[in-house]
Amino acid sequence: MNDLEILDLINEIGYLLLKHGAEIYRVEESLKRMCQGFGFENIEIFAIPSYYTISLTLHDGTPYQSSKRSRVNHFHLDHLYELNCLVRKISNQEIKKEDIQKEIKKIKSQPLNLHLILIGYIVSSAMFCIFFGGGIMEMIVSGGIGFILYYFIYLMERLNINSIVRTLLSSIVLSTIAILCHKMHIIANQQSIITGTLMLLVPGIAITNSLRDIIGGDYVSGLSRMIEAILVAVSIAIGVGIMMMILGGA
Repeated sequence: MNDLEILDLINEIGYLLLKHGAEIYRVEESLKRMCQGFGFENIEIFAIPSYYTISLTLHDGTPYQSSKRSRVNHFHLDHLYELNCLVRKISNQEIKKEDIQKEIKKIKSQPLNLHLILIGYIVSSAMFCIFFGGGIMEMIVSGGIGFILYYFIYLMERLNINSIVRTLLSSIVLSTIAILCHKMHIIANQQSIITGTLMLLVPGIAITNSLRDIIGGDYVSGLSRMIEAILVAVSIAIGVGIMMMILGGA
């Protein structure tokens, strides 16, 4: 396996780390450690949430540069864990070059546990509803909205709708259901349902990662993540506000 084939594998791992929501410092550090593990020199890496570029010197002294862009990122913690384990093996030279491709294919073939995610939507929305003052009926309705949101968001992802529009439409759907249930006297406290189900849309991970990037000195990536999180939060407020004005929610 020559240098370019090895670097293709390293770039694939870096792309997967970026795609599945790894912190920027982790992407840069992982790429650098893998390149060092194979003996490359003059390694420079720059990454932002949707893009990274890498430059180094090959063993024969030839300069090398490559870049990767991930247009759609989804958090997948199982994949991140497996990728981090693979990075450690490569960095410590605990894996044969020929086996790296097999490990990458194995990681990429791991499916999402969609049933567990669905349960998470239902239980999380129901529990947050209780936390914000809802009763038994509010908890049941909130769980039902979580069930609907799961399939609604899944459909929009399949249609490649961006996160801002997806969040706006999701907030419209959940607030509409909550307000209509209140008007039909199924529930008494619509605010607890709206607030509880909105917690499914709040970009908590993006905000946390942005602050971590800023504290770590990655200001460009930190600010870009923060702007994205703010836009998502604004779209949530707009979606709920629109339906409250149209349907006259209390």
